[in-house]
Amino acid sequence: MSRSRQAWQLARHLTEVTGGTELELNWENGPRWNLHWTDGPLVEEMRAHLDTALAGYHYTEMRDRKIACSRSYSERAWAARAIASRREGTLAPAVAAEVARRRAMGLELPRLSVNVPSESHEYYALLSYVEQLWQVTSYPERPSVTEDEPLIKELLAAGTKTSEYHSWPSEYEMTKVLLSAMRAPVGDQPPQLSVVPSGPEQAR
Repeated sequence: MSRSRQAWQLARHLTEVTGGTELELNWENGPRWNLHWTDGPLVEEMRAHLDTALAGYHYTEMRDRKIACSRSYSERAWAARAIASRREGTLAPAVAAEVARRRAMGLELPRLSVNVPSESHEYYALLSYVEQLWQVTSYPERPSVTEDEPLIKELLAAGTKTSEYHSWPSEYEMTKVLLSAMRAPVGDQPPQLSVVPSGPEQAR
């Protein structure tokens, strides 16, 4: 059997054992291959599934290949981790701690261009913290509890950017929405994420 055929079968097997995770196993050069997926198991979990498969007798042509594993995240995964953290009461304290650390170190705010003003320390702290949550969460797109699902959908909708041709959710916009929801309403501008309840983590 050709190596490319075994690679295809190996990818199909990994999709099955990880509960339907969509993945790609592509040749790069020489003995190097890349296994990539979005959402699904952590890298170390996928590596364990891969090692188990290669230890058997079905994919012998792939045993001596150097297979790198990489996982990317979707906007839904970002939203799911943010909503779970907010419900658990860990989001605002983590953001406050990171902001305090940044200010104590005298870190300057990034500036993307002369014409684009910097966002706040809170913005960058929240964006970074939720990404860290994604990095350590297996199957991050899945709601942590059933009650999170409508809030995930609302955050995705509220954080959607629209152009002339299409619309897409953005973690950068969702960060702004979450900060708005964490703060008290100003004048006649209520938080955009209206149904996310304020709780012990409500910003003061």
